Amino acid sequence: MTGKYGNLLKKARQSNSESESKNEAVSVNTENKSEAETIKEKEVSLTIKVPISWRQHWVAECKREGKTLKEVVTEMLAEKYGKP
Repeated sequence: MTGKYGNLLKKARQSNSESESKNEAVSVNTENKSEAETIKEKEVSLTIKVPISWRQHWVAECKREGKTLKEVVTEMLAEKYGKP
């Protein structure tokens, strides 16, 4: 892209990618450290296919408890299989 807007977009993308690379940190999990003390690890998506009615029900139940579906699923998987 060239021109006024092309240059602006290029600069914005460069600064955005630089800031994202600075924000990525590696997590170090040890038994001596609590979860609050561990450094955030880069998060990735976990996708499963479920019927829409199930998802709607689960999201509604999570909202009633004041949690997110992500928190509940992560908690359940960590409880069942532990953390690395």
